[in-house]
Amino acid sequence: MSIYLRVEITPHDGKQAEFETAAKALVAQAADEPGTLTYRVFAGASGGYTFIEEYVDAAASAEHGKTGRELLAQLGAVATIDRVDVYGGPEDNVEKMAKVFPNGTGHTQAF
Repeated sequence: MSIYLRVEITPHDGKQAEFETAAKALVAQAADEPGTLTYRVFAGASGGYTFIEEYVDAAASAEHGKTGRELLAQLGAVATIDRVDVYGGPEDNVEKMAKVFPNGTGHTQAF
């Protein structure tokens, strides 16, 4: 089953340009990852951003984390991760996956 992530991030004051540079690089990198189905970034009215991500499975999500480690670290240096929601099937152990993230919550598909 696909794994979905919804990540809410707020850039630190004065770090908007650095955040956008790193986020754009992540979007470009994700486009070349074979297990990444969707990787989109949406701007919110409050100045925050929401990342919507879909991976073919948990392994692809983990691979994105490994491949993007440097860019993800750059994001973490200039922004606060406010919330991470991880969605998947019962076999995906989304609660365990969510614990990897600050403010992470797992959501298992009900039916």
